[in-house]
Amino acid sequence: MSNKPRKWIAALLGFFSPPLAFMYVGRMGLAGGYLLVVFVVGLIAMLYLDKMATLVPLVVRAVAAIHAFRIAAHYPDEMQRPVWSRWYGLVGAYTVLAIILIGIRAFVLEPFRVPSGSMLPTIPPKSTVLVQKWGYGNYSAYGFTLLKIPAFAPLERGNIIVFSRATNLGETPFVARLIGLPGDNVLYREKELSINGSPVPRRSDGKYFHSFDFYISPDGYERYTESLSGIDYSVLISQDSLTSVPELLTAFPFREKCTLYADGVNCEVPAGHYFVMGDNRDNSFDSRHWGFVPADMIAGKVIAIIP
Repeated sequence: MSNKPRKWIAALLGFFSPPLAFMYVGRMGLAGGYLLVVFVVGLIAMLYLDKMATLVPLVVRAVAAIHAFRIAAHYPDEMQRPVWSRWYGLVGAYTVLAIILIGIRAFVLEPFRVPSGSMLPTIPPKSTVLVQKWGYGNYSAYGFTLLKIPAFAPLERGNIIVFSRATNLGETPFVARLIGLPGDNVLYREKELSINGSPVPRRSDGKYFHSFDFYISPDGYERYTESLSGIDYSVLISQDSLTSVPELLTAFPFREKCTLYADGVNCEVPAGHYFVMGDNRDNSFDSRHWGFVPADMIAGKVIAIIP
């Protein structure tokens, strides 16, 4: 029986998994090279979802398919293929690679795309954030929870966190600024923030103008720099909009710990929960509207923002 790799199998593998295709045709060096190319191109496509970024991965796959086909077509009949190029070697390699990728996303770093403008000016819409997963206890990837344990990594006021909350689409990831820790008193009235009775320092940074698809502000917003637990960040304030929208607040766990005012809200953060707000203060659906974030729903802390 011929030991020669089949051309069409090599081509199909080249299109759907270039590294496995070159393992199949016995070219481990090319398999490693294509693995690096696929990783870099995939990262670019993930961070910059435009027409060119989605076209380039297809071009790479097509090139890999043609390349693998040609190698298989000219493979010497008398040459013995390495053991790792047989089907069981390919299955093993694919399994190990999948475990590594899932492990990284679940336990180390995971990218999330931010679709809305609730965190302007810090995070523009359609940006990607990289989230540190390790230490926060909620280890999941691709929508599947692998492990839940108590968090041991610290969170500070001012951190940006990613968390899940129940919506009509199931558990949906959200991103927001951590404002209140368990036991804190959070007061937001007349567009000013106080924690445990102390006003959060802020300074004016002038006007801010932006236009992102569905979100347009022709007249600009007032931009301020707030300082919380030694972390400086920018917030947007619209002096013409209402400070709060009480009718949006509905029943939620520990609702009794919040008091509503015509111009704001005051909440005592219960144990094991956090209070979050968007930096785009008058255009953010956050803890002022749907309540506290349970600790076991926090996916991790944002460590990088890629516009």
